[in-house]
Amino acid sequence: MARLVSVGERMRTLDLLVRDHKIAPGWADALRCVAPEIDGKIEACLSRLAAAGPYLPTENAIWRAFEVPPAGIRVLILGQDPYPNPNHAVGLSFSTGPQGPVPASLHNIYCELRRSGYERSGHGDLSAWADQGVMLLNRALTLPLDPTTRPRRHFRWWAPIVITTMRAIAIEAEKRPIAAMLWGVPAHRMRKYLGPNVQVFATSHPAPLSVNRTAGGEQQFRGSRPFARVNEWFGHCGAQEVDWTLADQTGSRGRLPNR
Repeated sequence: MARLVSVGERMRTLDLLVRDHKIAPGWADALRCVAPEIDGKIEACLSRLAAAGPYLPTENAIWRAFEVPPAGIRVLILGQDPYPNPNHAVGLSFSTGPQGPVPASLHNIYCELRRSGYERSGHGDLSAWADQGVMLLNRALTLPLDPTTRPRRHFRWWAPIVITTMRAIAIEAEKRPIAAMLWGVPAHRMRKYLGPNVQVFATSHPAPLSVNRTAGGEQQFRGSRPFARVNEWFGHCGAQEVDWTLADQTGSRGRLPNR
């Protein structure tokens, strides 16, 4: 149970994020359980962002991946950083939002989605996956708005928070089946923070330059059928499959028959 804040006491950063409905309430306790000092690290990160200049996505979208509560996570998909376009950076890894385009990496993801028996979507909105318990998390939750500014600082600032998040997911995986899709070597390096109980499905990144190559000893992304393999694993565990269906912009569903 979240700690109550006394009258006159300064609310800690995670409590403020919960109050403002930016993260699900369960994250405050889950993150503090792993790292009691996490509030200070988040505050330091946000202070650095404020001092560094404009960034993407908007403040209201930064924490969208944390709208999935810890107890509801079934799959983690770990991306790199937001898209560099203000209209496409929506706070969910690989997603470009309603009416958003389908960039090359997402196109390749949709090709594998079809190989798993689901229709390819004509838009870039992956929020339906979040509704299924899929956490669409980036290694850096922000990106400099200025394209000439190197984003490396943002990865460094967010690293303690993302690592703590992954360790919190590792604790959740002691209670129930949780899978993780790690695409590309930078994502592979984060595997150690997920512990022994998260089932990892690792391949190369779906970007055009890597989709047909192995990476870090893992198979190429193309042909890897990650969505089908995750559901097969859930079936072996006796758990419910994830419905990877993405509705088109008219609201109709897109699952192929005779899957």
